[in-house]
Amino acid sequence: MALKLKHIITKNPLTHTKATSTMNSTLSAQRPYTIINKELDFNNRPSIPENYDATKYRKWVRLNPCPSDSKNKISIMSYNLLSRHYTWHQIFGYLEQQYLDWPNYRFPLINMTISQFMCDIMCFQEMEYYIYDKYWSKDFPNNNYKSFFIKKSLPGYWGGKSTDFIDGVGVFVNTKRFEVIDTKEINFGEHILENKSQYSMTEDLISRLIPRNTVALILKLYDKIANKTVYVANTHLYWSPEYNDVKALQTKLLLNELRDYVDNKDLSKAHIIVMGDFNSNLKSDVFKLLSTTGIDIKQSPEFACHDYGLDNPLIDHSGMINNPFEFSNIYESLLKTEKLNFTSYTSSLTDVLDHMFITKNNFSIIKVLSEVDEKYCSNCTIKGFPNKQFPSDHIPLVAEINYT
Repeated sequence: MALKLKHIITKNPLTHTKATSTMNSTLSAQRPYTIINKELDFNNRPSIPENYDATKYRKWVRLNPCPSDSKNKISIMSYNLLSRHYTWHQIFGYLEQQYLDWPNYRFPLINMTISQFMCDIMCFQEMEYYIYDKYWSKDFPNNNYKSFFIKKSLPGYWGGKSTDFIDGVGVFVNTKRFEVIDTKEINFGEHILENKSQYSMTEDLISRLIPRNTVALILKLYDKIANKTVYVANTHLYWSPEYNDVKALQTKLLLNELRDYVDNKDLSKAHIIVMGDFNSNLKSDVFKLLSTTGIDIKQSPEFACHDYGLDNPLIDHSGMINNPFEFSNIYESLLKTEKLNFTSYTSSLTDVLDHMFITKNNFSIIKVLSEVDEKYCSNCTIKGFPNKQFPSDHIPLVAEINYT
């Protein structure tokens, strides 16, 4: 869901990690939630459209010729699924409710969407643990895929809901193409608590950054066909626009973990893919940080009233938050020509919040899946997703890229 509330890596999804009391105690207890404490109720036959095509109102945009050697081409996707526990009436009550029906509409349509794209690497956000464990953790979308999941720690507002209903991020990998060499889990708040001596434990760090239950997942993959090592990172940053400083620092934590994770410390040669719902638009510090060499907190209004210290892993002695990588934004060409107007579409917020980045000199972009047809959106009586065609408030970002 766009700018809304939204751990462990596990090959055994029944393993759980509990958040510390420090993490939970400072989280808001005022967030609404949908009460769903039951098994999926498949009472009705799914009424999804016949001959459903996930690309019906989108098109492929070719940016470079298809390589003559197809072994260097891989497909990737990032998709925020909109957890069924976040379809709050306050936000989604104006939509046609039959298209919010999880077991009989959204769930089968999401399954079909994923199965139609079936990319080599697929990153998901707002993936509910219960749904992952029961339906997606094995042999989905087919038995060639292996999946990994990191569960968010419980927020304070969660109340008495089942811990199985908390969401997280998942990465699904085509094992015909890739061997999974290693995985790394990151809970940003817990990471700082475990490494206190490295950080400036200011009031803002303690009250704003540490309590957030944001997580990320990093995979090290070996491409058996192209003989390449690939690093993939997936995250879903904190939702609130009142915490844009926190999102930038969470991004920096992810970049630091990636930097330390890469085997060959010549970062310019590493094949790295970073995807996710960053809850940050094109004007944000997060987007600037990922797109450039870094941001100066002295020039950022988001940091004007906050103190996170200097000369620590987040901010250097001069007030810079540095990006150790040189990334390319996969959708840059569409964004420059204003051909991608949103990745999340609701009546309250329509914006580009999801992003895909690759290391600049090590990949080329073959093609990307375009924006949603503007005529389709303008002809819709009710503005916003989910609807009959799109089962989440976010659209999947899909691309084919090539090793260089």
